[in-house]
Amino acid sequence: AATGATLGATAAAVAMKDGTESRSRAAMVATAAAVGGLGGFALWRLVGGRPSQTAREFAAALSAAERRAFDLVEAAHARAPKRPEDALDELSHSKEIAQWVAELRGGDTFVSQALRLAAQAQQLERHVVHRSSYAEGREGQREWRAAVKQWQRQRVMDLLTEAGLPNDLATRVGRLVAKECSADEDPDAQTLQDASCLVFLGNELRQYDNRDTDDGKLADVIQQTWRLMSAPAKAKAAALEYSPRTLGALLEGAAAAEGFEATTSPMVSPRLPRETVLLLRDSWSKVNEANFGDELYDRLFSEDPSLQSVFNYPAARPANLAKVAKMLLELLDAESVPRLERIVHAIAALGAEFGRLKTEHLAPMKRAWVRTATAYAAPREKRRTNQAWEAFYYAICAVAAPHLTLNGRVSELTVATASALPNPDGGTHAGLMAANGVALLEMCLAVSSRSQGGASTPSEVAARLLEAREWLMRAVMDEVNAYCGLISSCLALIQDDPKSSSDKVQGNVVNAEVAERRRWLRRSAEVPLNIAEIAVGSAVACLASRRQVKRSLQPEWIAGAKMLRTATEISLRVVALNLQATGAKGATGCEGLERRFAKLRDTEPPWEDLCDFA
Repeated sequence: AATGATLGATAAAVAMKDGTESRSRAAMVATAAAVGGLGGFALWRLVGGRPSQTAREFAAALSAAERRAFDLVEAAHARAPKRPEDALDELSHSKEIAQWVAELRGGDTFVSQALRLAAQAQQLERHVVHRSSYAEGREGQREWRAAVKQWQRQRVMDLLTEAGLPNDLATRVGRLVAKECSADEDPDAQTLQDASCLVFLGNELRQYDNRDTDDGKLADVIQQTWRLMSAPAKAKAAALEYSPRTLGALLEGAAAAEGFEATTSPMVSPRLPRETVLLLRDSWSKVNEANFGDELYDRLFSEDPSLQSVFNYPAARPANLAKVAKMLLELLDAESVPRLERIVHAIAALGAEFGRLKTEHLAPMKRAWVRTATAYAAPREKRRTNQAWEAFYYAICAVAAPHLTLNGRVSELTVATASALPNPDGGTHAGLMAANGVALLEMCLAVSSRSQGGASTPSEVAARLLEAREWLMRAVMDEVNAYCGLISSCLALIQDDPKSSSDKVQGNVVNAEVAERRRWLRRSAEVPLNIAEIAVGSAVACLASRRQVKRSLQPEWIAGAKMLRTATEISLRVVALNLQATGAKGATGCEGLERRFAKLRDTEPPWEDLCDFA
């Protein structure tokens, strides 16, 4: 710390001149001042030192010079015009930065003089260097920003020197203002960067609600901002107030910045029927939004008090629950559902990482969610409203549950299976069983090939099993998604077929809604069929290698084979039920599934041969 180091070193020098008695203490202070700044000065006072007239005069002069510097910088800020696109004028912006710097450091006492001055000088006279003086495009933007930094650096150094502050202090502040210090290596630079990001999120982000900025671009801006922030600053950012729209962008951007962005095909959510969406929005209009979060948590925590620790973080405060519900309701139109999927994925990923959210929590959350939302419904509308909100919840689970299921521990999966929510279901466990069955076969071949005299596993077999295991783990997510989507589409309220054939628009809507339900029925048949085909294919690929398995590993091999067989039987049973539910035999879109199902059902199974080591 510049101020503390200066005062500490000055006090040590003065003490050295005061006489022999002070010399030993001064030696300690001089050393501490060099490495600890304020610590050196404090240590000198603790060992009995007293500021001499010279030290007091130096501190007073330094304090007076700093006050003059603040006055000069504030005057420069006050002369700067406020642009229409700015949320804050230059002076207000610098004061916000200074407040955040003090809060991030734990109070003004712990803010160094250089950092305090640099915070006050943020955005200094940025308007002086005009963007129009530089070429369009990225190169021109970079040149303009470099020119602004150079101007601000020199300008703040001139002002501090004019105020009477030392040149080395002015240089240090100038480098901080121009962002020439690496935030990774310089704590003061990181604090300034954090403060700037918090001012943006807390003030400037609000303006995006009144702009035509694409939601995806807004999430990208937040993602870039989030990556610049330290962990303490992120915690403070999560506690800020956001509108439903900017909260969604924050969740999406923060998840991407933390590495939780869906890098593969995202889980899809059912497109709810128009009647269901209208009923949901109408029932929400009757909800007391101010109390929604508190009422939901009261119901949730009364059922399971342990969940208080899961939701005990700023972003999950009660006020945000209503904002999230409102935001997701606004995204239920078919063209907006892709963004709903991204935001729900972000909520699940961030909740699991920072809030210990698990699959087992989905059951009590559903009851609290549905009961709170339907509490305001009229008695005669209670049943339909309840059904609509359950459909909505399962549509959200179609995206969130796959991530939570695949990333949870075995013990968590068992608890979730036993909860009062039909997910994970038998199909999910069949997929996991098939993946583990393949893994056992891989292990047996790998260990046997490394044993003395063991034959190496053919590369094509090893590659086939690795691909099968990875695909099956992905299929587990697909199965959870398909099952939640199927429940949602079955609960969703579909309009009766229009009686008037002239109402083509209504007829098209009904047809689309019926098609959406059938799509989820087909998907609920296709995913387990894929699992069964992969399981059988993996077994067939291993037939030629079964005799090279070590005798001591044959029980594990048989266990793997039986897991594949059981997974196949469960999956085929699920396929049969869901194909039957799609309607008449040969229904549109199901012919291919029926042919694949018949072929797999009628093919001689490889299970007996796979376990024959003779």
